Amino acid sequence: MPVFDYAVAALTLGFIAYFFLSFSPSVIERWQAKGERAHAYYLVLYQRYVGVLCLGLLPAVGLLLLNHAPWTYGFRSSITLYDLQWIGGLTLLILPVNYFNARKPDNLAMYPQIRLKEWTTSVVLHNILSWAAYLLAYEWLFRGLFLMSAAAILPASTAVLLTTALYAIAHIPKGIKETIGAIPLGLLLGYLTLRTQNLWIAWGVHVVLALSNSFLSLYYHPDMRLKR
Repeated sequence: MPVFDYAVAALTLGFIAYFFLSFSPSVIERWQAKGERAHAYYLVLYQRYVGVLCLGLLPAVGLLLLNHAPWTYGFRSSITLYDLQWIGGLTLLILPVNYFNARKPDNLAMYPQIRLKEWTTSVVLHNILSWAAYLLAYEWLFRGLFLMSAAAILPASTAVLLTTALYAIAHIPKGIKETIGAIPLGLLLGYLTLRTQNLWIAWGVHVVLALSNSFLSLYYHPDMRLKR
């Protein structure tokens, strides 16, 4: 099977499995029945690690069975100074935007995803690790396997546009602001991924975006606080 054909199948089936195993009403109801903490905290960790499985681990195993190395799609080299400069530069843009957006009611209705009233050090660490793991799988499937296999058979611009379109569609459940915002960010990260042939910039920027919004939302949320 050509790698791009496999990437299309992995992206389609991976997201179907991820959403039904994580967000179907029956799944939500089962976690609600376990109690408030399970629904507010453990469900979120479960959803993120199901994402790691469906969007990362299982597609990577399938690629190995096709005699292709998963790490060649986004991890061809270690992180470089160029990567760090881009991550640092984009962080300087992301933080002010998230700072002013985090306090808005529509953002606080959704973030932080973990809805505990008190966050211990353990909760903070699990939030960081689960976000980082989920976004690594997410970026590998989108801008690693899919984008790079598309760019091998299509013009680079077409591959970036196609990947960005799917990336924006994946953000529809999170609302119009995130969906629209995913377009310019997706175009830039797609370009940088093909330029560097690795995912470090895309993953680093995505982690900064998610974690800064998560912790700023925690700071501004009137019903949540860090437990000292």
